[in-house]
Amino acid sequence: MSLPTPIYDLKQFDSVYEPSEDTFLFIDALEADLEYIHSLRPSCILEVGSGSGIVITSLARHFQTQCLFFATDINPVACLCTKQTAYLNNVVVHCTNMNLYCNFKSIFDIILFNPPYVCTEDSEIKPGINRSWAGGRDGRIIIDQFLSQLKLFLSDSGVCYMVALKENKPYEIMATMKVLGFNSCIIKERRILGEHLFVIRFIKEGNLK
Repeated sequence: MSLPTPIYDLKQFDSVYEPSEDTFLFIDALEADLEYIHSLRPSCILEVGSGSGIVITSLARHFQTQCLFFATDINPVACLCTKQTAYLNNVVVHCTNMNLYCNFKSIFDIILFNPPYVCTEDSEIKPGINRSWAGGRDGRIIIDQFLSQLKLFLSDSGVCYMVALKENKPYEIMATMKVLGFNSCIIKERRILGEHLFVIRFIKEGNLK
């Protein structure tokens, strides 16, 4: 099983994060975990902060009509870009302009998040393309907001995948999530361009899958 990189075109979307090494690591990690993902028999898949849309579209191409696909982004231009990427690949992704998943009332079987993880001053988290990478102190401002709400939106048998940087203190994140009722593990890591990146998998305690 594989997840080929979707077709995408960002020429009209200057304020959208260009797919980079972290994006492709994320897709590689999902590809490596496809057997596990299939075992969950997911029906609803969400990507938070979809940006270009290539990550959620890669899964949509794989599962086709077996699942419903949703995405959110705080940048309205990124929502348009995600919709275009889905269209270029002949799949449907419902993308909504919102912060994280604050407006949803439903739960999801798979949640994906490649957060703004770069360590910056909190003041650098501002509208525009900065929001796609600026993460505040330890790169954790948005990460911690996302994870604090995860339990409300992930199904009991579901799984969340998140990208993190070494400077985000991934093992501290995993310990915090243990307290919040999640088991977690690193499923892929890679050192690229001076960054040490991780993909972390979270499942609720008691999930025997």
